[in-house]
Amino acid sequence: MKVKRMVFAVLICLFLAGCGGAKYVEEKTLLTTVTTAMETFTSAISSAGAPAEITQAIGAFTGKIEEVLPKMKEMSDAHPDWKDNPPQELQGVIDKFKAATENFKSQAMPKIVQVAQENADNLELQDSLKKFGDLMSQL
Repeated sequence: MKVKRMVFAVLICLFLAGCGGAKYVEEKTLLTTVTTAMETFTSAISSAGAPAEITQAIGAFTGKIEEVLPKMKEMSDAHPDWKDNPPQELQGVIDKFKAATENFKSQAMPKIVQVAQENADNLELQDSLKKFGDLMSQL
């Protein structure tokens, strides 16, 4: 009888531990999606040469961010304290997000500015840059 109770107790502990691991699943998924989008964008911009490649990378990035923007705003509104005090369970995901953000700022943005200046007459590129700028102002 004691063995059955012990097994039952262990199963309950495992169940509770497993449920705890499911905490912040939606937030982790969202942060991972945005992080991956920034990493992909930064890589594409860094290796792009032609304005058409830049335009394509901007289009893919803005499309992905527009898709998740409502959830990003919702998460930000629901957890304003996370900016300074994020949950420990999210720290690894947040660290990756911060690294991607830094690379985005230091690598992708300067290249975009350079390409925009060099190709001021390229209307397709300028249109994509306007859409990109409008989207960035919403974040």
